[in-house]
Amino acid sequence: MPTSSISCAAIVATMLDALAPEPGHRVLELGTGSGWNAALLAQHAGKGHVTSIEIDAELAAHARRRIEAAGHHVRIITGDGDAELPEGEAFDRVISTYAVEHVPWAWVGRTRPGGRIVTPWGHTGCVALTVAEDGASATGWMQAPARFMPTRHAGRPPAPFERVRDGDIGAPAQFSRPVQQFAHPDVLFALRVLLPDVQIDTRAVGTDGQVTAWLSDGRSSWAVLEQTGTAVAAHRDGQRDLADEVGRAWTAWEERGSPGMYDFGLHITHDAHHVFTGDDPHGPHWQPLAPAHGRTSRT
Repeated sequence: MPTSSISCAAIVATMLDALAPEPGHRVLELGTGSGWNAALLAQHAGKGHVTSIEIDAELAAHARRRIEAAGHHVRIITGDGDAELPEGEAFDRVISTYAVEHVPWAWVGRTRPGGRIVTPWGHTGCVALTVAEDGASATGWMQAPARFMPTRHAGRPPAPFERVRDGDIGAPAQFSRPVQQFAHPDVLFALRVLLPDVQIDTRAVGTDGQVTAWLSDGRSSWAVLEQTGTAVAAHRDGQRDLADEVGRAWTAWEERGSPGMYDFGLHITHDAHHVFTGDDPHGPHWQPLAPAHGRTSRT
């Protein structure tokens, strides 16, 4: 399993723009990787103002050499960015280069009031948070669609779709939505909020306009949705009817006005994460839908 990857230049630029580092800012990067992003941060913040944490000792050593060869000075620490933060230090900016399902409160605690935290959140986008003046919360909005490798604290990754399906053809299922819309970031993000444990992948096949979507909970339930023209064929198996769950989540999103990714915000406190839409982080929250359990053909 790969443990690190280099992000495309566009999302790196987008995240740095959202972070808005300025000369003299103390910046904490979580996930050094190749060192490229750390060097860019050093270019903005200045010599000696950037600290980067990398859990992989070999990657940390390579990044240190590259950054020094480029003429920058970055303090690189080999450790766990989710837990092993520099003792007693506060930062103006914190940026993560790996995805988290829940923003660690320790990141908020080490960010100065008014400071910003930028991180991939979930498996569909990145968020920019501003820490409140009293340090008791952080609030912000989604910045861009993006898929990043997850934190190692996410545990064992869900099994690939093919392994969950295990070659089974499955039973017929019902699905009436346009499958090609799964590729739209607004739809994907809303489904991620409402069904956080369901993985969705799509692919266009052939020249006849066929689009296929694979749904999986990474354990035992899956669904395949194939659209050719306006016709949709669906099959499923497992304890959960994922085709039905996705259809219900899609309807719930539409009933709430079909907000786009950039309409969603995240408000976090020491003991809670709230997803909201609109300008009021204390307004109505978006809660995950309860999983539906359907008949399974497995024995």
